[in-house]
Amino acid sequence: MKVSISESRFIKVMSTYLASIFDGFNECYYDWSDFNCGMGICCDPYSVGFVLPGGEYDDYLFKIVNGEYYDENGNYPEELMGDLPEPCHSSPNIGDKDFDTLILSEDMYEMIDIMFGDVGVWGGPLVNIINKTFNSNVTHIHYTTFY
Repeated sequence: MKVSISESRFIKVMSTYLASIFDGFNECYYDWSDFNCGMGICCDPYSVGFVLPGGEYDDYLFKIVNGEYYDENGNYPEELMGDLPEPCHSSPNIGDKDFDTLILSEDMYEMIDIMFGDVGVWGGPLVNIINKTFNSNVTHIHYTTFY
């Protein structure tokens, strides 16, 4: 049986679900993500990682990335492989319009997919929740997950 609910009601249901399944979802800590640059771990100036309270610094629940420049394999110009890139000297501004893409951890993607089905159903509402909760400007989701 097909059930139709308003988007605002669906967002409320989804928000409640996220808060219950990911303890501390609304209080996620965020900072520049890391990537393996061949010289150890380097700051990724095109990716901000969100971690649940009490989680490991690199156990990202999701990332908000610059969709134009972000590379999930860390294939960046050589100037990002040495000293700390200039943006990494300060906290990320997740309200910056360049951080426009949401990438989910495999765990987060699977838990939402199991509960709500096709990403076409829950993708837009999730973007709204992320933007409202964290004051970001995400406009779309990259449907593949990171490792």
